[in-house]
Amino acid sequence: MASSSNSSSNKANSTSSSILSAQDTFSTLTQLSNLLNTDLDRDSLALCVRLCEAGANPEALASVVREVKKQSQAVKQQVQKNISAKNGLVSNIF
Repeated sequence: MASSSNSSSNKANSTSSSILSAQDTFSTLTQLSNLLNTDLDRDSLALCVRLCEAGANPEALASVVREVKKQSQAVKQQVQKNISAKNGLVSNIF
């Protein structure tokens, strides 16, 4: 019975150690991401890591992320222009 208890304890310690190691690694990746000004939040970074672990090409993934950011910025600018144009029309009425 004692060896079964020790075995369970060793597995729990190993699992706990693996979790701490993964958390430490992800913390380091987050710091590196911030230093490189990637503008990726923790969830986006975690998704990128999972995609790479699943076999995605990191360079292709980086290209996709850059393109999505570029398109997102273009949409934001267009929305701002539309808002400004509508505000101009409203002020001309009054």
